[in-house]
Amino acid sequence: MSNRLNQLMQQKHEELLKEWFEQAIAAYPAEAHKYFVRVDKEFANPVGSNIYRSMDHLLAELHGDRDADKLYGHLEMIMKIRAVQDMKPSKALAFLPSFKHLVLTTFKNEINAGQVTQADLDDLYTDIDTLMLIAFDLYSESKEQLSNLRIAQVKEMNAMLQKANLLNESVDTSTFMRCSNYIEEE
Repeated sequence: MSNRLNQLMQQKHEELLKEWFEQAIAAYPAEAHKYFVRVDKEFANPVGSNIYRSMDHLLAELHGDRDADKLYGHLEMIMKIRAVQDMKPSKALAFLPSFKHLVLTTFKNEINAGQVTQADLDDLYTDIDTLMLIAFDLYSESKEQLSNLRIAQVKEMNAMLQKANLLNESVDTSTFMRCSNYIEEE
């Protein structure tokens, strides 16, 4: 990415972050939205605060050095939060491609004036696309971990009930998980 696009993104960091965060929390129900915007209240609003802080660091890396380990760590935090909240992958990841449109609208004049070239935008978009793929992997891994934890809890409870002679036969956990998923969808 050109130094000019880096500079522009750095100059408008707060504006970009505010709008990008708004786009990210738009995936949540309206009643939750009012709580997430209070990002300065870390203990009262750990979800909004952590997402905001991670997005702040992601944005800084996008207009900075683009350290892969740092990008991964901040993206991982967001994806773990969203996986726990049982969001569909499309909603959980939508904040990443929305950043492309945000850059286009924020720097429309600079793009039209030729200060930011299509090559500059393509470099940024490639990085965002890469982040999107990594985010999908992180989200999938987090969902799998949650599923494994749920199965382990059911197995543990089943073993405890059998040991206490409160259960005549063991529960088939694969059937249980299919049933619980069906119940959650209703």
